[in-house]
Amino acid sequence: HASTRERLPILDEFYETIFFFFPPIHTVLDLACGLNPLVYPWLPLPGDVQFTAVDIYSDMLTFIQEFFELTGVNGRTQQRDIIGNPPTEPYDLILLLKTLPCLEQVDKNAAVNLLDKLNGRYLLISYPAQSLGGRSKGMVENYTQQFEALANGRNWQVQRFEFATELAFLVQTNR
Repeated sequence: HASTRERLPILDEFYETIFFFFPPIHTVLDLACGLNPLVYPWLPLPGDVQFTAVDIYSDMLTFIQEFFELTGVNGRTQQRDIIGNPPTEPYDLILLLKTLPCLEQVDKNAAVNLLDKLNGRYLLISYPAQSLGGRSKGMVENYTQQFEALANGRNWQVQRFEFATELAFLVQTNR
């Protein structure tokens, strides 16, 4: 999975840097998760955290569920179209890692509609900082502007992080 592969070189730095800012987290929702749940051993989370992985592809979710069971992760998977049926259950942390640009290719209002429905205390929203070929092509500036437009008018506290391959925004939603 390309998105997960791109994160491998920055894996330790990415999660250690961002998770440093969290209070205790007990529930995590990973939307359009792909293979990201496989990084669970690198996440500085308590052992009893409830981790929910959501994707549209059932074969990937079967693999992720088997991973959870083999490694003793308190996790579950859920097949869901997050554009047509966004989750509204409360979570401490919702991960949207390189997800919003993909959703907006399907529906230009998908990101706004999804963010309006999500019920997370914290959101971790990320974007690619370079193309699959390794060129930045102004992507950081472009995605920063896109995120700022999405955040405009929301009562969010935002921290921005820039890594070699990924741009991330940690959002406290005040929900």
